[in-house]
Amino acid sequence: MNDKHAALKENIRKIVAANPNLPIDGTVTKVTGDTCSVMVNDFEVSDIRLKATADGSDNLLIIPKAGSRVLMLSTDGTIGNLTVIKCDVAERILYNEQGLVVEIDSTTGKVKVQNESTSLKDLFQQLTDLLKQLKVFTPAGPSGTPLPDSIVRINKFETDFKTILK
Repeated sequence: MNDKHAALKENIRKIVAANPNLPIDGTVTKVTGDTCSVMVNDFEVSDIRLKATADGSDNLLIIPKAGSRVLMLSTDGTIGNLTVIKCDVAERILYNEQGLVVEIDSTTGKVKVQNESTSLKDLFQQLTDLLKQLKVFTPAGPSGTPLPDSIVRINKFETDFKTILK
């Protein structure tokens, strides 16, 4: 039974060409686009990919914070082919697929959610504008705009959503 496990392990190693390709850890020194530089022991390695391909497209991009720890792997075992596979602290996360854009930005403390026709921030702004001018039918005709205490709460709602949405 032990020989079978050893043979299976060796066959898997041959298939993935990892003989052994263990993760390398380091500290991010700089981020540029979809690549970064990482200090490994006393040696700085640049042009490390933050996703499978460094092509400028942001389908899914996790940007580590400078000074944070990362784990990297190389598909062929060389330093020139390193890709970040895990980071301790993400400064930004960008997702962009088929018109849906989601961005989480810890530097601004804001989130963006949008598609090709609108954004979450725009929807909340439209709701706020509607509430500020809301009129309803009464027996005496259309009402006036909301009372001052309602306007205060609507303004607070507007301020609050603008502090978290981009």
